[in-house]
Amino acid sequence: MDSHLSVENVELDLQGLHILPGLVNAHDHLHFSLFPRLGSGPYRNAGDWARDIYHPGREPLRSHLEVPKRLRLIWGGLRNLLAGATTVCHHDEYHPAFDSGFPVRVLKQFGWAHSIEFTQDVRQRFEQTPPGWPFIIHLGEGTDAAAAAEVFRLNDLGALTDRTVLVHAVALTAEGWGLVRRAGAAAIWCPRSNLFSLGKTLRPEFASSGLRLALATDSPLTAEGDLLDEIRFVHNGGLCPRRMVDACARDVLRLPPEPDDWIAVREFGAQPQLVVIGGEIRLLSPSLARQLPSSLAAQFQSLHVEGRQPVLVRWDVRSLLDETRAYLPDFRLAGREIRS
Repeated sequence: MDSHLSVENVELDLQGLHILPGLVNAHDHLHFSLFPRLGSGPYRNAGDWARDIYHPGREPLRSHLEVPKRLRLIWGGLRNLLAGATTVCHHDEYHPAFDSGFPVRVLKQFGWAHSIEFTQDVRQRFEQTPPGWPFIIHLGEGTDAAAAAEVFRLNDLGALTDRTVLVHAVALTAEGWGLVRRAGAAAIWCPRSNLFSLGKTLRPEFASSGLRLALATDSPLTAEGDLLDEIRFVHNGGLCPRRMVDACARDVLRLPPEPDDWIAVREFGAQPQLVVIGGEIRLLSPSLARQLPSSLAAQFQSLHVEGRQPVLVRWDVRSLLDETRAYLPDFRLAGREIRS
């Protein structure tokens, strides 16, 4: 196979690298990417965790919430870009920042509710979701009977069908999973988040059981790091998560193919050396950057995250750092130090 590929009318020598589709992070809360991990679980359920940690008038939430949401979202996008995720599903209201040159693609065509516990109009939200879109909801995020019962409540609401996507689903019993399978619903697995907050996650056999299952990070409030850390965790558990961040994730989220979204890596799960979204270079290693003409190279700035090799991203990192530090002088990206 020819190791030379043309991107933005520049021929790049990618010798020694594998070309893969861009990864899909099926569940994130992009606006929390600067927050520290919070809580002292394990908790019985997500409601107990939320009530324990949500004190917006106290530190560290108070100072982190002073950072404008737009800036926090951008950092969330960069966190995913650095991991080779070209598409992210953000579990919150769609924000105008996503339409103005955001670092990664953010899914727009889906319906959602936060959860059975914290959303009063779940059925209405489900019914308002167009037929071809997925409907995504936190469900069964716990280990107690109340969390286990949520799937039956969702079914009674008429909101459990083949387009329903359950995030976490840790508490589901065999009977609950039987209901999910009969409905043809799918699930999103956030293992490191679950283990931190609940002390438990889905058993590995779910990944090979025929269940439509995607892998995701959740937010740094419960899981430090990024999608590469989730991939490594699953791989260390004896599973290959590649389809869960590619074909299976696209199936779960009903995403169309994006042939112009791809990454170049030394091996699956490694830090990307090149990330291309919509045919445009968004990230590349310093060595590959030397192949760019100076006019194009000038559009990139260095971004170095603790524990990873420095890369160049198509973003004004220095201004972003300055603007963020005006509100929060000392911050980390998903628990890791960053510098330009």
